[in-house]
Amino acid sequence: MSLQLALIFMGVAVLVLVVVWSYAQWRIDLTALIGQLGRRLRRDWWPSLLELLARRGSAGRGQQREPSLVAASEFRTATPHAEPADAPAGAGASGPQAPAGPDGARATLSLDSQAGLGPLKIDYWARIHGEQLVTRNAALAIFRQHEIDLDHSHAIHGRTEPGNAWLDLREASVDEVFTDLIVSIQLADGNGPVDESELTRFNNLVYTLAETLGRRFQFDCSVEEALPQAARLEQFCQEFDLLVVINVVPAGSNTFAGPNLSRVMGRAGMRLGEQDVFHFFNSRTGVSRFSLANLDESGGFGYDALDRGSFTGLTLMMNVPRVERPGATFLELLSVAEYVAAELDGSLVDPDGVPLAAAQYARIKHQVRNIESAMTRYGVVPGSDEARRLF
Repeated sequence: MSLQLALIFMGVAVLVLVVVWSYAQWRIDLTALIGQLGRRLRRDWWPSLLELLARRGSAGRGQQREPSLVAASEFRTATPHAEPADAPAGAGASGPQAPAGPDGARATLSLDSQAGLGPLKIDYWARIHGEQLVTRNAALAIFRQHEIDLDHSHAIHGRTEPGNAWLDLREASVDEVFTDLIVSIQLADGNGPVDESELTRFNNLVYTLAETLGRRFQFDCSVEEALPQAARLEQFCQEFDLLVVINVVPAGSNTFAGPNLSRVMGRAGMRLGEQDVFHFFNSRTGVSRFSLANLDESGGFGYDALDRGSFTGLTLMMNVPRVERPGATFLELLSVAEYVAAELDGSLVDPDGVPLAAAQYARIKHQVRNIESAMTRYGVVPGSDEARRLF
């Protein structure tokens, strides 16, 4: 009996030892695991978390758009047929502004979440190809007959034979012949995005061209695939179509004399041009980089007024997406604005009439450069042919 008890006690003791040993090993493994997790957290996760929080904080601080960055759609002019980028007309210091949000902050860009979706698709197009050459007049006659059904910008290009150069048929010489044709329609413009009805009409134009000329055709994508791309392009256009606007106002109840303005404009390198406003031209391309308009309702400067009249205010503006290197161009605009204000004894204010200082200029420059970088991520470089088509 005592031997049996002894064996039982020994078994219990061994079992306890096994349990204690296993528990100790588990504690050691758990401690090591916790240590590894802590080191991994400090090395990898914590810096990433801090970076994410910093980005979110920076984004929050940059949510409010500067008053001098005005949505082009909200900037009403006295000459609505003028292009804001190259020939702006005037607007009052307290004129229409970009819509404010519920907290009073102006609208901000919200396309960043789509940056990973790749470059924007600007055109919906079809290639029409065949074995025989087609003349410029034969293709263009059919195109012109049916293009009246289209509301958005559209084009027809052909690859020349010989030469293999792509030409716009509307600009090509009458004796040109082509191997392939490409017909395209822009997915969005100032009239908004294309809809299914217009894309169907465009497809009918392609069918008619192919059938009449005895050629095959191939679309770059389906209508169902093109419509979401059109909506995305429209959102891009709405959110990036911004003007930088800086007004120059005289001190007190004074005015700017016309002859003095003409003299200062000449020294600043600005020339009177389209829509009777002053332009700062790109010496290489001849494109207006920014403009100076009359702040009153007329917008322009008549020669008589420049000779003998006076002006109650001036407005400098730049269409951000339509100019090359808008960040650098803004600095040139600011330099001209400061020179004009100094020479005419005026001051610089934003469209709300609030005086501008170095802090505002720095924020405007920062936001303009952010727009420049964001547009480039979407495959539309400011000032490029694509940008000038869209804005």
